Amino acid sequence: MRNPWLKGVSVFIVALIAIGVNVLGYMRTKESQEAQRIEQAVNTINSQQKQLEIVRSAIEEAYVDETQDLLQPTLTVTQVTTIENQLERLKVSAADFSLSASDLPSNAENLSQEKTELQAQLQLIREKIDVQTSLTNLFTNETINLEVATNDVVIRQDVTLDEINKIRDAVTDLPGEQWATLMNEYLDYAEAQFSRAKALTKSFDEMLQDGIVTEAATYERYLSAVDSVAQVRNPELKEQFQTQLSQISEQMGY
Repeated sequence: MRNPWLKGVSVFIVALIAIGVNVLGYMRTKESQEAQRIEQAVNTINSQQKQLEIVRSAIEEAYVDETQDLLQPTLTVTQVTTIENQLERLKVSAADFSLSASDLPSNAENLSQEKTELQAQLQLIREKIDVQTSLTNLFTNETINLEVATNDVVIRQDVTLDEINKIRDAVTDLPGEQWATLMNEYLDYAEAQFSRAKALTKSFDEMLQDGIVTEAATYERYLSAVDSVAQVRNPELKEQFQTQLSQISEQMGY
């Protein structure tokens, strides 16, 4: 009769062998999966080189020339967003694949660094075009010349000096001498028109109270206002000031 103790030991040994086989199989499967994951990551990273070159070309084409100062006047916010999305989708670092840097070839680190540099360049383009959008919104013109400052712009009726100054501060924080000069020239145009409207508003407030002329409505001051109103470009402001001129003229017999 077989010893029960020996039978138990045999069962235990068989169980240990089975467990060992399963553990070994699991480890080999895990190693194989890990190797496949690393291989897929390497293949993906290698394929991203061409995509990085495409993004780099798009960034270069966003500028007028190789100095990378002035943006292309036809560049749109939508185009910048598209380039940003293209770059963001690229996986070139170990972290993108939840791997260690040591798992990947050395060129992966170079590609990751290149992506970081492109992100910084693209961020600058984003900041510049956001400033340009804010600048354009100061005026009623459908478009403005973003290569050479052209003094044909017309400010909005509700533009504020704070709005102009915020854009000027943003320009100061960004590189690009030509670009900054261009932006500041347009800001000067906007501020000059704002200052004229503000001065006229103050003058009319002093010459008219509830539509009635005051002692401040002298002939010399009236003529000065006539000359200044003629230079107002915003049609709504011009109409407002012309109405006030008419009130003074009718009451004073000018």
